[in-house]
Amino acid sequence: MKINVMLLLAAMLALTGVASSDTAKLGTLTRDSMVMVEGTYPVFEIRVPTGYVEVQVRASLTNFEPGFLLKDGANFVLNYIPTGAVVAGRKVYKALGTEHVATWNTATNRWEFGYKSIYSTNTATAPWDIPGASMIGTPTGTFSLQKEYFVYRFCTTGSGQDAQWGTGSGDPDAWVYITNQSATSGSNTEYKRSKVLSNATMQSQLQSAGTPGYTIMFQPSRGSLGASEWMQQNQDKLVWIYQVQDGAGNKPKHPNGSDVWNTFYPQEWRKSRITLFVP
Repeated sequence: MKINVMLLLAAMLALTGVASSDTAKLGTLTRDSMVMVEGTYPVFEIRVPTGYVEVQVRASLTNFEPGFLLKDGANFVLNYIPTGAVVAGRKVYKALGTEHVATWNTATNRWEFGYKSIYSTNTATAPWDIPGASMIGTPTGTFSLQKEYFVYRFCTTGSGQDAQWGTGSGDPDAWVYITNQSATSGSNTEYKRSKVLSNATMQSQLQSAGTPGYTIMFQPSRGSLGASEWMQQNQDKLVWIYQVQDGAGNKPKHPNGSDVWNTFYPQEWRKSRITLFVP
């Protein structure tokens, strides 16, 4: 029994040590490591300035070159990104997580999308400029396209579906940890983190007038469109950015008036989610 207790204590110390060590809190892997194991998760630590209580995270595969979403009826079902190929002056796009390719057919003089035999009777150069009425498919349905810059988006509400972008565009199971705000200073419990509850704002889970404690630990899931294809450690076109907001939704502004987005990189990639001691 004594041995079991000691093993339990050691395991708890190991877990809390993940977040408490300043020098190696997230291990030794860096964004330059080329190790890729199917099903790994990136781990981020995001600095949250005093006064800000919400975090938005985005990821793009194409350095913000636009792709597009395909809407089938009420839902966006595919996320197409540029492949680098060009046909008759029009770019070729591939739907993440599928083999569907959107390309211009020079023989029929029309766009074809590789999904439900959809093609367009409109000859627009960019797919998102094609009117919805020009989209024809089998079986007949209502189809439309929307210009899109990102392949991933997350917010601290934890919603798996974003009403603005539709099914599959959010993160169904993002993990966010915040510092233990109830800790007594010097008690060595300040760095124990609690997972943010799903479908609730971060602000609602903080102490009155609190902040997330300067940083949060964040891990996305692999449940978004095409995640196994694009969320890879050796993906050289993967760009991550984040933004912070206060309780009223105000964001830091650049002197030119635009919103401020910060680029950042995973500090580590893990085969499974990080589990921390919850105080």
